[in-house]
Amino acid sequence: MEDLEQPNYLGSNKENLGKFKDAESLLQAYNNLESEFTKKSQRLAQLEDEKDLREIEIIKKADIEQRVEDYANKFELVRPFKENLKTILTENENANLEDEILRLISNNYNNAEGFMHDEDFLNNYIYSNQEIKDKIIKEYISKITQNSPIKVESGMSNIPLTPPRVPTTIREAGNLAKTIIKQK
Repeated sequence: MEDLEQPNYLGSNKENLGKFKDAESLLQAYNNLESEFTKKSQRLAQLEDEKDLREIEIIKKADIEQRVEDYANKFELVRPFKENLKTILTENENANLEDEILRLISNNYNNAEGFMHDEDFLNNYIYSNQEIKDKIIKEYISKITQNSPIKVESGMSNIPLTPPRVPTTIREAGNLAKTIIKQK
């Protein structure tokens, strides 16, 4: 094999090297430049990968939000759980929307008996509802205005339940006056 000489484009002329004093300095500068270029290219590729991942995450999040909103619009029962569903589905790629909806609803289900003893529910939805208040008052007034006898418990009142006896003679009036005086 022949030993081929590579042409010397730089020549031995120092004027062709520009600011470099010799070919070795030029080669070292080129290698440094190439190394920096490689680092920058790698960093750019890394940033592009991160950007692509962020875009994928944004698309996934938007998809999850849309699916949850669709369910919430379709089924009113899902509305209170929208934010929880979004969080669960975002954090766990394997989570199933329908399964998570059922799990959240069943964990938070409260029957009528439970609501009867829930002070927050009663204060926020029953006691503060003017229609319910009006209905209760109307029903109460209707019951007390009917011709039903008034319930009186013993020891609660000094009002006689029978009309007072009016004396018809002077003797009856005297006896009644004696009775009243003896009681005092």
